[in-house]
Formats: sequence, C-alpha cells, structure tokens
Amino acid sequence: MKDNLFVPSSVDIEAVARLQKDYPDVYEKLNWMSAETARAAETEQARLLESIFRREESAWRFSQTKPHIHDLSPGCILCGEGSWSCLFINGICNARCFYCPSAQDNPGPPMTSALEFNRPEAYADYVEQFSIKGVSFSGGEPLLAIDKVLAFLAGVKSRVSHPVYTWMYTNGILSDKDTFKRLKDQGLDEIRFDLSADQYNPAGIEKAIGIIPRVTIEIPAIPEDLPRLEILMRQWADMGVNHLNLHQIRCTPYNIARLQKRGYTFTYNQGVTVLETELAALRLMDFALEQKIALPVQYCAYTYRRQFQAAAARKRYAPYVQAGYEDITDNGYIRRLTLADAPAELEMMCQRFIENGADPSWYSLSSGKNSLVFSARLLHLVPSSSARLSVSYSAAAIKSSISYRNLFKTIHLKSGKSVVVEKRMVQPGLAIKRAVFESPDFIPETVDPTDKETVNAILGYEKFSSGLTRYRDCLFSLETQDVCPA
Repeated sequence: MKDNLFVPSSVDIEAVARLQKDYPDVYEKLNWMSAETARAAETEQARLLESIFRREESAWRFSQTKPHIHDLSPGCILCGEGSWSCLFINGICNARCFYCPSAQDNPGPPMTSALEFNRPEAYADYVEQFSIKGVSFSGGEPLLAIDKVLAFLAGVKSRVSHPVYTWMYTNGILSDKDTFKRLKDQGLDEIRFDLSADQYNPAGIEKAIGIIPRVTIEIPAIPEDLPRLEILMRQWADMGVNHLNLHQIRCTPYNIARLQKRGYTFTYNQGVTVLETELAALRLMDFALEQKIALPVQYCAYTYRRQFQAAAARKRYAPYVQAGYEDITDNGYIRRLTLADAPAELEMMCQRFIENGADPSWYSLSSGKNSLVFSARLLHLVPSSSARLSVSYSAAAIKSSISYRNLFKTIHLKSGKSVVVEKRMVQPGLAIKRAVFESPDFIPETVDPTDKETVNAILGYEKFSSGLTRYRDCLFSLETQDVCPA
C-alpha cells in the first residue's frame, strides 16, 4: 500500500474509489489530515467557537452550520431558507484565482440547475413558477456580460409578481460607476466583491458604495492572507461595507494541484476541502469581535453549502412529484412508508384509517392488497407490533428534458419553455420499527440499541447534520486500512 493512501473512517469506504477517480494524478501525494492534525484542529476549532460565542453579537443559523456576528445579508438568509436561485450569466472570467473550482472558459448561455435560459422572460417565469424569492447573478465574471445581466435583472424585477431580492457577484476588475448606476436603476439590491481576485484592490467597492444599496465583500478565507485581512477588515467597516462573507476553499480536479503547492492540509467530508481555511475564517471572526470592528461577518462553511444548497433544490421541486401518501423531510427528500402484510390485515388497517378520518390520499393499497403505502401522518394508527414496515426515499431534481429513467412531471412555463421535474429513488427501502420515527429528532441515543444502525442510515435523509466539520469524522490511517482511533 502507498504510504499516504487516504482511508476514511466515518465516511463509507467507497469514498476512496471516488477520490482516486476524481484526483488520479495527485491523490496519493496530497497532504491528507492525520489523526494528530485532526486532534489539534479540533482543539483550535473548539477554542475559537467558545471565544466567538461568548459574545452577544454572535449567532448560529441553519442547524449551527453558519456562524455569524451581527446580521446576515438578506440574500444569505434566502439561500439558507431554500428560496434562492443562482443564474450563471456566463462561464468566462478575466481573473485567474488559484482557488477557482473551474476553468472559466465556457461561453455558453445563462444557466441555473443545469437549465439553460436564452431569454430573460423564460428565466423570470421559472422564478415565478417555483416561488423563488432571491436571485443572484454569477459567472464567470458577470461584468463581462453586463448587457445580459441587465436584461435578466429587468426581466425578474418586471415580470415576477412577488418581490425578489437580487444580487450580483463580481471580482471588481471592471468596476465602473456608470455600470453600477445602470444596475441600481434596474433594481439590483446587493453587489458582492471577491476582492481577493485582484489583490484586495478597493476601487470597486469605493465606486459601488453609495450607488448599490448593499455592498458585500465575499472572499475565501485564505490562510496566508490572515494578517492582511485583519488590517483590511477595519478599513472596510470604515468605508461602509455592509457585510463580509468568508467561505471555505473547496477542492476540485481543476484547482487541487495549485492548492497542493501551497502546502494545505486536505480533509474529506463528502467532498475535499482545505482544513486551514476554516480555521482562518473563525480566527477572523474572533479578531473582529475582540477588536470591536463593526462589520457583520459570516462564515459559509462547506458543511452548510453541501447540505442546505442541495436541500433547497430538492424542496423546491419535490411538491411537483410528491404523492399524497408521501412526506417531504426536513432536508427535502420524499419519504414513503410501506407496510407489507396479509391482504386481510392491510384491509383492516385501511378501515382503521377511514374510521379515524384520514384523508384518502394519505394512503394507498396495492392492487394485490399485500402492500400499503402511507404518510407518516398516519403512523400513530399503525400498531407498534406490525411486521415488515419499511421506509424509502426519493429525491426530486429539475431537468431540461425527459430522461425516461425516472418518474417525471413536465412543467410548462408561461414563456413557452418547458422543464422536467424527475423523481429519483435514492434509498429503495430499509426495514424499520415504528419506534424509530417516534424518537425525538431520530437521535440514536434515545432509541433501542438494536435500532441505532437503522437510525444512522436514515438520518441523512431526514435531518440536517448540525455544526461545522467534525474532524474526528475525517480521520484516516496513513499506514493501514484500520480506522484511526478518535
């Protein structure tokens, strides 16, 4: 075995195959987090969080995955609530950031969620159809396609019947006051600058402040830039910047070789991230509080992004393919409970549902009368001794065309464009006991020990995982396939 082969502990062993496939040239050379590094990082993370949260200006949002001080931008709140759509206006950029996750060389049309929109009215109708309350324009670099941004912004603001909060991401290199005035006139509510793309040049924000209602700096927390950022934070606050958003550097096959050259430590938590960037973000938040810098700061962690942004899409589309006897879980999966028994027993169960006034759409008996699917709203009517109770989960996703591999529903937008919502099975069935769903929040510690494995298997479909990265869950062994001790 190679000396530094990544071997996950709490994640499933298939992660190794995925990593080898995604990073074939550098996988075995990466500085994966060791047990010693993990313990040190865990200690530092705990220290910083304790220091941050002893102050009243700090707060958690979204299952304790997004720490922040002072307030959050309305756009960040809409993102966490699942009411946000990001329209990638182009795929071309005029900067070459070492941390960029993609090549930025795609001149394709505006797109979101794998849907292409060539006309502003079609995208506005999509926003209307799915009750989206926040829209951001990203790229590439949107200022390279400013006419498109203005057209799509105008379409959203004029065509959608409900209020939509809008913002745009930019590296600021092409900042121009006249451009910002045009964006303001079309209703742009916020602009977000990645100043690290241009050596923290403040020219863009200086031009935007006083024109765009809300000016935000959104940057990766680059560990090497920590001393510089501590100085800049106060300057930004004095300039009138409304928010500082720090995010964690995420690794992709495109950027990982450049990240490797910087000597970073890599962690795996259903995605490869840079350990040092999370600690840098927390240190900056702690510094801002200690120095009483009046600048709202939030940390957008990968644990937040991979959960809440994915759940937002599932929740948005699930109602279109959800049956009456199915439920939508907290994190957007479609749940179906199934009871298998003798036909006579299941017919008696249906009669019990009827006698208790259950809506007929909440359950369905199969044609062979040997399988009964029902909503969890009726679970209390099912005897705890009932045999062969199982749960399955599906996920809804938007597609541009029908794949014919899954159940689907076609949605026709006002503009004439059609989109498809597909329902894909992600967990075909797990045998469960009724008591599992009666335990508070599916907490393994509160259920019978024999049920803990089942609870752990369904938790990811039912609830958000709380907190930032648990480094003990990312431990691995450098020498053996054995799980590292925590």
